[in-house]
Amino acid sequence: MAKKINYNQGMKSGKYSKLKIVWHPEKLLSFVKGEITAPIYIRLKPTNKCNHRCFFCVYNPSFSGIHDNIDTNDEISWEKMKEILEDFKEMGIKAVTLSGGGEPLVYKHIIPTLKRILEKKIKLSIITNGQLLEGEVARLLGHSSWIRISVDYCDEKIFSKTRQLPEKMFFQIKQNIRNFAKKKELGCSLGINFVIHEYNQHQIFEAAKFYKNLGADNIRFSAMWTKKFEEYHRSFRNEAIKQIDCAKRELSDESFEVGSSYSNYFEASGRNKRFYDRCLFLQVVPVIAADSKVYFCHNKAYDPTGCLGSIMNKRFKELWFSEEVAHTMKSFNPRKSCNHECANDEKNILYHEMISCYDPNVAGFP
Repeated sequence: MAKKINYNQGMKSGKYSKLKIVWHPEKLLSFVKGEITAPIYIRLKPTNKCNHRCFFCVYNPSFSGIHDNIDTNDEISWEKMKEILEDFKEMGIKAVTLSGGGEPLVYKHIIPTLKRILEKKIKLSIITNGQLLEGEVARLLGHSSWIRISVDYCDEKIFSKTRQLPEKMFFQIKQNIRNFAKKKELGCSLGINFVIHEYNQHQIFEAAKFYKNLGADNIRFSAMWTKKFEEYHRSFRNEAIKQIDCAKRELSDESFEVGSSYSNYFEASGRNKRFYDRCLFLQVVPVIAADSKVYFCHNKAYDPTGCLGSIMNKRFKELWFSEEVAHTMKSFNPRKSCNHECANDEKNILYHEMISCYDPNVAGFP
Protein backbone atom coordinates (compact mmCIF):
# COMPACT_ATOMS: atom_id res chain seq x y z
CA MET A 1 0.00 0.00 0.00
CA ALA A 2 1.35 3.44 -0.94
CA LYS A 3 2.27 5.59 2.03
CA LYS A 4 -0.03 8.57 2.60
CA ILE A 5 1.78 11.86 2.06
CA ASN A 6 1.18 14.54 4.67
CA TYR A 7 1.48 17.78 2.71
CA ASN A 8 0.94 19.80 5.89
CA GLN A 9 3.99 18.36 7.64
CA GLY A 10 6.33 21.15 8.64
CA MET A 11 3.78 23.86 7.96
CA LYS A 12 0.66 25.20 9.60
CA SER A 13 -2.41 23.00 9.21
CA GLY A 14 -4.98 24.12 6.67
CA LYS A 15 -7.50 24.59 9.48
CA TYR A 16 -5.29 27.36 10.90
CA SER A 17 -3.51 28.63 7.80
CA LYS A 18 -3.48 32.34 6.94
CA LEU A 19 -3.30 31.37 3.25
CA LYS A 20 -6.97 30.42 2.88
CA ILE A 21 -7.63 33.75 1.14
CA VAL A 22 -5.90 32.46 -2.03
CA TRP A 23 -9.01 30.33 -2.70
CA HIS A 24 -11.04 33.54 -2.88
CA PRO A 25 -9.49 35.73 -5.60
CA GLU A 26 -12.79 37.60 -5.98
CA LYS A 27 -12.36 38.93 -2.43
CA LEU A 28 -8.78 40.05 -3.11
CA LEU A 29 -9.99 41.79 -6.26
CA SER A 30 -12.68 43.59 -4.26
CA PHE A 31 -9.92 45.03 -2.04
CA VAL A 32 -8.17 46.36 -5.15
CA LYS A 33 -11.37 47.94 -6.48
CA GLY A 34 -12.41 49.33 -3.11
CA GLU A 35 -15.70 47.42 -3.26
CA ILE A 36 -17.60 45.93 -0.32
CA THR A 37 -18.61 42.36 -1.03
CA ALA A 38 -20.13 39.75 1.29
CA PRO A 39 -17.85 38.29 3.95
CA ILE A 40 -16.40 34.87 3.20
CA TYR A 41 -16.94 33.59 6.69
CA ILE A 42 -18.74 34.71 9.89
CA ARG A 43 -17.93 34.18 13.55
CA LEU A 44 -21.36 33.89 15.15
CA LYS A 45 -21.75 34.17 18.92
CA PRO A 46 -25.32 33.07 19.70
CA THR A 47 -25.17 33.54 23.48
CA ASN A 48 -23.04 35.05 26.23
CA LYS A 49 -24.30 32.52 28.78
CA CYS A 50 -21.89 29.77 29.83
CA ASN A 51 -21.96 26.58 31.89
CA HIS A 52 -18.25 26.78 32.83
CA ARG A 53 -16.43 29.35 34.97
CA CYS A 54 -12.90 29.34 33.53
CA PHE A 55 -10.66 31.56 35.63
CA PHE A 56 -8.75 32.71 32.52
CA CYS A 57 -11.70 33.49 30.22
CA VAL A 58 -11.21 36.67 28.18
CA TYR A 59 -14.98 37.21 28.33
CA ASN A 60 -14.84 37.47 32.10
CA PRO A 61 -14.38 41.23 32.76
CA SER A 62 -13.20 40.62 36.31
CA PHE A 63 -10.29 38.57 34.97
CA SER A 64 -9.17 39.94 31.63
CA GLY A 65 -10.30 43.53 31.36
CA ILE A 66 -10.46 42.86 27.61
CA HIS A 67 -14.22 42.62 27.03
CA ASP A 68 -15.50 44.98 29.71
CA ASN A 69 -18.71 45.73 27.84
CA ILE A 70 -20.09 42.21 27.66
CA ASP A 71 -23.51 41.42 29.14
CA THR A 72 -23.54 37.74 30.11
CA ASN A 73 -27.34 37.58 29.69
CA ASP A 74 -27.34 38.54 26.01
CA GLU A 75 -28.34 36.04 23.35
CA ILE A 76 -29.74 36.20 19.83
CA SER A 77 -33.48 35.63 19.59
CA TRP A 78 -34.72 32.76 17.43
CA GLU A 79 -36.51 35.13 15.06
CA LYS A 80 -33.30 37.12 14.58
CA MET A 81 -31.24 33.94 14.17
CA LYS A 82 -33.54 32.67 11.39
CA GLU A 83 -33.23 36.02 9.67
CA ILE A 84 -29.42 36.05 10.00
CA LEU A 85 -29.07 32.57 8.51
CA GLU A 86 -31.39 33.48 5.64
CA ASP A 87 -29.16 36.48 4.90
CA PHE A 88 -26.06 34.26 4.98
CA LYS A 89 -27.58 32.05 2.28
CA GLU A 90 -28.70 34.98 0.12
CA MET A 91 -25.32 36.73 0.44
CA GLY A 92 -23.34 33.63 -0.47
CA ILE A 93 -21.46 33.40 2.83
CA LYS A 94 -19.56 30.15 2.71
CA ALA A 95 -18.91 29.25 6.33
CA VAL A 96 -19.90 30.02 9.90
CA THR A 97 -18.21 29.21 13.20
CA LEU A 98 -20.28 29.22 16.37
CA SER A 99 -18.27 30.40 19.37
CA GLY A 100 -18.37 32.52 22.54
CA GLY A 101 -19.18 34.98 24.11
CA GLY A 102 -20.51 32.17 26.16
CA GLU A 103 -20.83 28.47 25.40
CA PRO A 104 -22.67 28.09 22.05
CA LEU A 105 -24.22 24.75 23.03
CA VAL A 106 -26.00 26.50 25.95
CA TYR A 107 -27.98 28.50 23.37
CA LYS A 108 -31.59 27.38 23.77
CA HIS A 109 -32.15 27.33 20.00
CA ILE A 110 -28.94 25.45 19.19
CA ILE A 111 -30.55 22.38 17.58
CA PRO A 112 -32.73 24.27 15.06
CA THR A 113 -29.79 26.61 14.41
CA LEU A 114 -27.48 23.71 13.54
CA LYS A 115 -30.18 22.13 11.37
CA ARG A 116 -30.74 25.35 9.39
CA ILE A 117 -27.02 25.93 8.79
CA LEU A 118 -26.60 22.40 7.48
CA GLU A 119 -29.80 22.58 5.39
CA LYS A 120 -28.54 25.78 3.74
CA LYS A 121 -25.27 24.02 2.80
CA ILE A 122 -23.18 26.54 4.72
CA LYS A 123 -20.00 25.02 6.12
CA LEU A 124 -20.40 24.65 9.86
CA SER A 125 -17.81 24.64 12.64
CA ILE A 126 -17.90 25.26 16.37
CA ILE A 127 -15.70 26.06 19.34
CA THR A 128 -17.16 24.49 22.49
CA ASN A 129 -16.20 23.31 25.96
CA GLY A 130 -17.70 19.90 25.11
CA GLN A 131 -19.92 19.57 28.19
CA LEU A 132 -23.12 19.33 26.12
CA LEU A 133 -21.63 17.50 23.12
CA GLU A 134 -24.04 14.56 23.17
CA GLY A 135 -27.33 13.31 21.74
CA GLU A 136 -28.90 15.20 18.84
CA VAL A 137 -26.38 18.04 19.13
CA ALA A 138 -23.47 15.63 18.67
CA ARG A 139 -25.22 13.90 15.77
CA LEU A 140 -25.72 17.19 13.92
CA LEU A 141 -22.19 18.42 14.64
CA GLY A 142 -20.89 15.15 13.24
CA HIS A 143 -21.75 16.67 9.83
CA SER A 144 -19.73 19.85 10.47
CA SER A 145 -16.40 20.75 8.88
CA TRP A 146 -14.61 20.91 12.20
CA ILE A 147 -15.22 21.08 15.90
CA ARG A 148 -12.74 22.36 18.45
CA ILE A 149 -12.96 21.53 22.15
CA SER A 150 -11.45 24.23 24.38
CA VAL A 151 -9.67 22.63 27.32
CA ASP A 152 -6.89 23.37 29.80
CA TYR A 153 -6.78 20.02 31.57
CA CYS A 154 -6.35 16.28 31.13
CA ASP A 155 -7.49 15.14 34.57
CA GLU A 156 -10.34 15.90 36.94
CA LYS A 157 -8.18 17.81 39.46
CA ILE A 158 -7.00 20.51 37.07
CA PHE A 159 -10.44 20.63 35.46
CA SER A 160 -12.14 21.38 38.78
CA LYS A 161 -9.48 23.88 39.86
CA THR A 162 -9.56 25.97 36.68
CA ARG A 163 -13.20 25.57 35.66
CA GLN A 164 -14.55 25.89 39.22
CA LEU A 165 -16.85 22.91 38.68
CA PRO A 166 -17.28 19.45 40.25
CA GLU A 167 -14.67 16.86 39.26
CA LYS A 168 -17.33 14.46 37.96
CA MET A 169 -18.08 16.81 35.04
CA PHE A 170 -14.61 16.10 33.64
CA PHE A 171 -15.56 12.46 33.03
CA GLN A 172 -18.66 13.51 31.09
CA ILE A 173 -16.56 15.62 28.72
CA LYS A 174 -14.02 12.80 28.36
CA GLN A 175 -16.80 10.40 27.34
CA ASN A 176 -18.37 12.97 25.02
CA ILE A 177 -15.08 13.38 23.15
CA ARG A 178 -14.55 9.63 22.87
CA ASN A 179 -18.10 9.05 21.62
CA PHE A 180 -17.96 11.94 19.14
CA ALA A 181 -14.66 10.72 17.71
CA LYS A 182 -16.24 7.33 16.99
CA LYS A 183 -19.50 8.60 15.46
CA LYS A 184 -18.59 11.76 13.50
CA GLU A 185 -18.29 11.74 9.72
CA LEU A 186 -14.82 11.29 8.24
CA GLY A 187 -14.88 14.80 6.84
CA CYS A 188 -15.36 16.35 10.29
CA SER A 189 -12.10 17.22 12.05
CA LEU A 190 -12.11 16.90 15.84
CA GLY A 191 -9.58 19.30 17.34
CA ILE A 192 -8.48 20.19 20.85
CA ASN A 193 -7.41 23.69 21.81
CA PHE A 194 -5.31 23.44 24.98
CA VAL A 195 -4.76 26.75 26.79
CA ILE A 196 -1.45 26.78 28.69
CA HIS A 197 -1.22 28.46 32.10
CA GLU A 198 0.58 28.05 35.42
CA TYR A 199 -1.63 25.22 36.68
CA ASN A 200 -1.31 22.91 33.67
CA GLN A 201 2.08 23.76 32.13
CA HIS A 202 3.52 20.49 33.46
CA GLN A 203 0.84 18.44 31.62
CA ILE A 204 1.45 19.51 28.03
CA PHE A 205 2.92 16.29 26.65
CA GLU A 206 0.56 14.24 28.80
CA ALA A 207 -2.43 16.19 27.43
CA ALA A 208 -1.44 15.60 23.80
CA LYS A 209 -1.17 11.86 24.48
CA PHE A 210 -4.45 11.82 26.43
CA TYR A 211 -6.52 13.47 23.69
CA LYS A 212 -4.86 11.45 20.93
CA ASN A 213 -5.96 8.31 22.77
CA LEU A 214 -9.51 9.67 23.02
CA GLY A 215 -9.65 9.89 19.22
CA ALA A 216 -8.97 13.59 18.50
CA ASP A 217 -7.54 14.41 15.07
CA ASN A 218 -5.35 17.24 16.30
CA ILE A 219 -4.37 19.34 19.29
CA ARG A 220 -3.25 22.95 19.23
CA PHE A 221 -1.49 24.59 22.16
CA SER A 222 -2.08 28.27 22.86
CA ALA A 223 -1.18 30.65 25.66
CA MET A 224 -3.43 32.04 28.36
CA TRP A 225 -3.71 35.74 27.74
CA THR A 226 -3.17 38.32 30.46
CA LYS A 227 -2.12 41.96 30.40
CA LYS A 228 1.18 40.99 32.09
CA PHE A 229 1.73 38.27 29.51
CA GLU A 230 5.54 38.03 29.39
CA GLU A 231 5.86 38.18 33.15
CA TYR A 232 3.16 35.56 33.71
CA HIS A 233 4.67 32.95 31.37
CA ARG A 234 8.36 33.65 32.04
CA SER A 235 8.94 30.97 34.70
CA PHE A 236 7.61 28.06 32.60
CA ARG A 237 7.83 29.29 29.00
CA ASN A 238 10.95 27.34 27.98
CA GLU A 239 9.80 24.10 29.57
CA ALA A 240 6.38 24.47 27.91
CA ILE A 241 8.01 24.87 24.49
CA LYS A 242 10.19 21.79 25.14
CA GLN A 243 7.11 19.72 25.94
CA ILE A 244 5.30 20.96 22.82
CA ASP A 245 8.30 20.07 20.65
CA CYS A 246 8.49 16.64 22.28
CA ALA A 247 4.79 16.05 21.59
CA LYS A 248 5.27 17.04 17.94
CA ARG A 249 8.16 14.60 17.54
CA GLU A 250 6.70 11.65 19.37
CA LEU A 251 2.94 11.89 18.81
CA SER A 252 2.40 13.45 15.38
CA ASP A 253 1.53 10.93 12.69
CA GLU A 254 -0.94 10.42 9.84
CA SER A 255 -3.87 10.26 12.25
CA PHE A 256 -2.92 13.00 14.73
CA GLU A 257 -1.36 16.43 14.38
CA VAL A 258 0.27 18.47 17.15
CA GLY A 259 0.25 22.20 16.46
CA SER A 260 1.05 25.26 18.50
CA SER A 261 0.68 29.01 18.48
CA TYR A 262 2.25 29.27 21.94
CA SER A 263 5.57 30.77 20.78
CA ASN A 264 3.75 33.13 18.41
CA TYR A 265 2.13 34.86 21.37
CA PHE A 266 5.54 35.99 22.60
CA GLU A 267 6.44 37.32 19.18
CA ALA A 268 3.17 39.27 19.05
CA SER A 269 3.25 40.40 22.69
CA GLY A 270 4.13 44.07 22.77
CA ARG A 271 3.61 44.41 19.01
CA ASN A 272 0.89 46.97 19.46
CA LYS A 273 1.31 48.98 16.27
CA ARG A 274 -0.19 48.38 12.88
CA PHE A 275 1.70 49.41 9.76
CA TYR A 276 -1.22 49.75 7.35
CA ASP A 277 -4.05 52.28 7.17
CA ARG A 278 -6.78 49.88 6.10
CA CYS A 279 -8.00 46.71 7.80
CA LEU A 280 -8.88 44.18 5.11
CA PHE A 281 -9.59 41.31 7.47
CA LEU A 282 -12.81 42.91 8.74
CA GLN A 283 -14.31 42.32 5.29
CA VAL A 284 -13.34 38.64 5.38
CA VAL A 285 -14.38 37.35 8.83
CA PRO A 286 -16.54 39.79 10.83
CA VAL A 287 -18.34 38.83 14.04
CA ILE A 288 -22.05 38.80 14.83
CA ALA A 289 -22.29 38.77 18.61
CA ALA A 290 -24.95 37.84 21.14
CA ASP A 291 -25.85 41.52 21.60
CA SER A 292 -27.05 41.55 17.95
CA LYS A 293 -24.23 43.84 16.91
CA VAL A 294 -21.68 43.32 14.14
CA TYR A 295 -18.00 43.76 14.98
CA PHE A 296 -14.86 44.04 12.86
CA CYS A 297 -13.25 40.88 14.20
CA HIS A 298 -12.88 38.49 17.12
CA ASN A 299 -10.47 40.85 18.91
CA LYS A 300 -12.89 43.77 18.65
CA ALA A 301 -16.01 41.85 19.73
CA TYR A 302 -18.01 43.75 22.36
CA ASP A 303 -15.70 46.75 21.92
CA PRO A 304 -17.60 49.91 20.87
CA THR A 305 -14.57 51.06 18.86
CA GLY A 306 -14.89 47.93 16.71
CA CYS A 307 -18.63 47.96 16.10
CA LEU A 308 -19.98 48.19 12.54
CA GLY A 309 -23.53 48.62 13.77
CA SER A 310 -26.57 46.93 15.28
CA ILE A 311 -28.87 44.46 13.57
CA MET A 312 -31.39 44.48 16.39
CA ASN A 313 -33.87 46.35 14.19
CA LYS A 314 -32.47 45.71 10.72
CA ARG A 315 -31.21 42.79 8.67
CA PHE A 316 -27.54 41.86 8.54
CA LYS A 317 -27.39 42.19 4.75
CA GLU A 318 -29.00 45.63 4.98
CA LEU A 319 -26.39 46.80 7.48
CA TRP A 320 -23.45 45.24 5.65
CA PHE A 321 -24.18 46.95 2.35
CA SER A 322 -25.24 50.25 3.92
CA GLU A 323 -23.59 53.65 3.46
CA GLU A 324 -23.05 53.62 7.24
CA VAL A 325 -20.79 50.56 7.04
CA ALA A 326 -19.07 51.78 3.88
CA HIS A 327 -18.17 55.00 5.69
CA THR A 328 -16.97 53.13 8.78
CA MET A 329 -14.77 50.79 6.74
CA LYS A 330 -13.32 53.69 4.77
CA SER A 331 -12.63 55.88 7.79
CA PHE A 332 -11.36 53.19 10.17
CA ASN A 333 -7.59 53.41 10.48
CA PRO A 334 -5.92 50.52 12.35
CA ARG A 335 -2.77 52.61 12.85
CA LYS A 336 -4.81 54.82 15.15
CA SER A 337 -7.45 52.45 16.53
CA CYS A 338 -5.72 49.07 16.93
CA ASN A 339 -2.87 49.86 19.30
CA HIS A 340 -3.09 46.45 20.92
CA GLU A 341 -2.20 42.86 20.08
CA CYS A 342 -4.02 41.67 16.97
CA ALA A 343 -4.60 38.00 16.17
CA ASN A 344 -5.08 38.87 12.49
CA ASP A 345 -2.15 41.24 11.97
CA GLU A 346 -0.18 38.71 9.90
CA LYS A 347 -3.19 38.06 7.69
CA ASN A 348 -3.69 41.77 7.10
CA ILE A 349 -0.04 42.17 6.15
CA LEU A 350 -0.33 39.22 3.76
CA TYR A 351 -3.52 40.59 2.15
CA HIS A 352 -1.89 43.99 1.59
CA GLU A 353 1.16 42.33 0.04
CA MET A 354 -1.04 40.26 -2.27
CA ILE A 355 -3.06 43.17 -3.60
CA SER A 356 0.07 45.30 -4.02
CA CYS A 357 1.12 42.81 -6.73
CA TYR A 358 -2.00 43.46 -8.78
CA ASP A 359 -1.32 44.81 -12.26
CA PRO A 360 -4.26 44.94 -14.69
CA ASN A 361 -1.83 45.22 -17.61
CA VAL A 362 -0.25 41.84 -16.97
CA ALA A 363 -1.79 38.81 -18.63
CA GLY A 364 -3.35 36.39 -16.18
CA PHE A 365 -4.81 38.93 -13.77
CA PRO A 366 -8.58 38.79 -13.50
